[in-house]
Amino acid sequence: MSTNATGSPDETTDDSREDPAGGPTEDELDKEQLDQLHAATLKASETCFELKKLCATVLVPAATLVALLSDRTLNPAVFGAGVVVVAAFWAADSVAYFYQRKLRNAMAVIWQRRARRVPGYGHVPGVVPITAARAVFNSSMVYYFVLLGLVALLFVLYAAGAIQPVSPSKP
Repeated sequence: MSTNATGSPDETTDDSREDPAGGPTEDELDKEQLDQLHAATLKASETCFELKKLCATVLVPAATLVALLSDRTLNPAVFGAGVVVVAAFWAADSVAYFYQRKLRNAMAVIWQRRARRVPGYGHVPGVVPITAARAVFNSSMVYYFVLLGLVALLFVLYAAGAIQPVSPSKP
């Protein structure tokens, strides 16, 4: 039993702050778990950002490669390659987002557990349900909508004749 500031025995029975056996307390274990989950969440978040950057980096060379492999002309395959590249990165980013959301939900459960033990703990985030559809269609995926919109716009301009294929130059 602990003592308060006056030296008399402290009547609290909150075992979350002190372990009589000298081992880690529930709060210490929860904090350690939160720290680990937070680090994993940050890593997943970084992965999402890196995937977006890599998508933009790969998009132009992929379209160029397809044009080179198809007699060095602009054709519908170039736009198809753009759609495939964006879709592949969108899918990978959706998986990373899904696990990032799962990690945040695991953290919310621990925060709620701590809040039940410690009155006045403060703001406790809730668990946000995550589904595959929500992982694919959320505000962070607007980037891929924009890229697909640009590829679609360029294809429409190509189909309408506003963008003309350049015939390969003969040496």
